[in-house]
Amino acid sequence: MSVVLKNAPRYRRARKKLKSAMLDELCAVLHYNRKYLALLLRSSGRSVFTHRAIRFLADPRISLTAHRGRKKVYPPELVQPLQTIWQLAGCIASRHLAVFIRAHHHFLFQDKRLKHVPAPLRRKLIRVSPATIDRLLGPTRKKLALKLSYQRKPGASWLKKTIPIQAYQNKPAKPFGYLEIDLVHHGGDVPAGQFAYTLTVTEITTGWTELRVLPNKASVFVVRAMKSILRSLPFRVSHIHSDNGSEFINRPLAQLARALGIPFTRSRAFRKNDAPYVESKNWSLVRVYVGYRRYDTGREIAALRRLARLVTLKHNLFIPTMKLERRQRDGARIHKRHSVDIPVRRLLAGDQLTKRQQCSLRQLSKSVNYFDLSARLEREQSRLDQAYSSKYAPSKSTES
Repeated sequence: MSVVLKNAPRYRRARKKLKSAMLDELCAVLHYNRKYLALLLRSSGRSVFTHRAIRFLADPRISLTAHRGRKKVYPPELVQPLQTIWQLAGCIASRHLAVFIRAHHHFLFQDKRLKHVPAPLRRKLIRVSPATIDRLLGPTRKKLALKLSYQRKPGASWLKKTIPIQAYQNKPAKPFGYLEIDLVHHGGDVPAGQFAYTLTVTEITTGWTELRVLPNKASVFVVRAMKSILRSLPFRVSHIHSDNGSEFINRPLAQLARALGIPFTRSRAFRKNDAPYVESKNWSLVRVYVGYRRYDTGREIAALRRLARLVTLKHNLFIPTMKLERRQRDGARIHKRHSVDIPVRRLLAGDQLTKRQQCSLRQLSKSVNYFDLSARLEREQSRLDQAYSSKYAPSKSTES
């Protein structure tokens, strides 16, 4: 380009024949297109005005081709802190992660792994969109892909005739306090004999979920866990809905619902979609943390109970959930609109709680530290792994 800059003033002063001769010589030396070279010689070092009356100094050393397209807003340096936050949040979906970052950015960057993140990157992390999160975390998610497999066994009882069926489309118009309940088995590959279960209870409008671990699915343990959950919920229950399993379709649970004046309904046979909210929690709140192993010893059940309490706190106070707000049919197409928010914020934003209940919820939110909670949760997971491994480890007497 120094050759062009040096010959440009002489080219502009020359006559037509000399310009043609100069172009011939320079094309042979630089191997440029003749018209492009003439453009460089005419414009180099000159003030050029655009159609919007913007003045700039033409410089052939600057290549416009290197600056084409949309400029990158989110640099590669953003991937590492985004991966850290994603792991802190429990590897949740991108729409949930975007809300998680915006809701908890005031304390997220206090973590030792995120303290070094500069302020410009922090601001970009706070306003990052779900689509950008998907693009940046794509390679990481492929490495950590999890395969779904789930086993369930339907049950039957004569009480089914006395408990009414309620399909998904027949749920009440104002369903606050509507609970969907389900059991998750921890029987491993061969679900025979006695083993632990997790009772999952979800309120469908806010996503508030409670977990209780049972030694087996006998009705006495299910009813005891339901009583504990009904006492601990920060709102009044208006409805209970279960599947057709014998752990729920039994006289003690039906009597409990009748005594409390709570309507009790069940799903249609072999229709999981009649209780979709709790079915989704079986994966995100149970299987993600404990997997598909068989847990049947007292040590494992104790570790599962401690873990369930921590998971309940984490997801109710910090992890965003998705909720269907509107479903509209347009010919053959169905348009759905979802909102993403944290269960405790949905509860506090509504008008169903008393002032006392709202104050207690706010105090609970302030009293729980997310990093301490995550560290305790990891410790309990390692204790559960140790309990599971020690169950199959050979004893000293056997070795001797």
